[in-house]
Amino acid sequence: MKNNKLLAAAVLTGTMLLSGCASVPDGAGSNPKDPWEAMNRQTFAFNQGFDTVISRPLAKGYQFITPKPVRESVTRVFKNTMEPANAVNNVMQGKVEDGILSLFRLMINSTVGVAGIFDVAQEVGIERKEEDVGQTLAVWGISSGPFLVIPIIGPSTVRDGIALVPEVFLDPNTYIGNPATKWSWWGGKYVSARERLLPVTDMLDDAIDPYVAMRNAYLQSRQSAIQDGDEPAVIPASSMLDPFAEDDEPDTKAAPTKDGKK
Repeated sequence: MKNNKLLAAAVLTGTMLLSGCASVPDGAGSNPKDPWEAMNRQTFAFNQGFDTVISRPLAKGYQFITPKPVRESVTRVFKNTMEPANAVNNVMQGKVEDGILSLFRLMINSTVGVAGIFDVAQEVGIERKEEDVGQTLAVWGISSGPFLVIPIIGPSTVRDGIALVPEVFLDPNTYIGNPATKWSWWGGKYVSARERLLPVTDMLDDAIDPYVAMRNAYLQSRQSAIQDGDEPAVIPASSMLDPFAEDDEPDTKAAPTKDGKK
């Protein structure tokens, strides 16, 4: 127990040292979408430190020891467990047919697809209809509120942050009784998500202002998702931007970098 406490303290200290005090530019908070920019930049710096100490090494280690076909199969399993949430949110948005299709995907991939290892539903033409509670609230007319960076989790808005609570209850893993199994699942999902975003976050490090690149990417990506892709999507900038998207690899067409390249 003592060793565990020492390890936790060492990790926390390393994270804090790496994050340091984020520089806050003049005029921070003048953007009406980001009135809490000064606070958000501090949280972003902490998250970057946490990522450097914990998340990125775990993701790179997972990538190194796990063959790509296996990683893709793991991602499909996680996608499959998200189908109940897709079904509920589609119905709550008035897209009943898409909700039914999400349930069909769950049944087909959980049986013929061996718990989702294989996306058999996609092969027979039943596409994934991805929706979340934040999108549902937006469809209901609830404003996004200010941009918000959540510790560890990453970029969000007030609306999307609140939506995380019901999202947890729509995840079947929440109802697993064995704590070891439950937390192993959450941990595996987090590492898998982080691994899929390695190309994107590596590129984000080269942005002129990583915070602004992350904020703009998140807000535009969410707007595109809410409008079902009617707006041009931009690169995801954190694990909260659906690393379980349909593409096998994240789109790395991106924001300008420090040397002015794209």
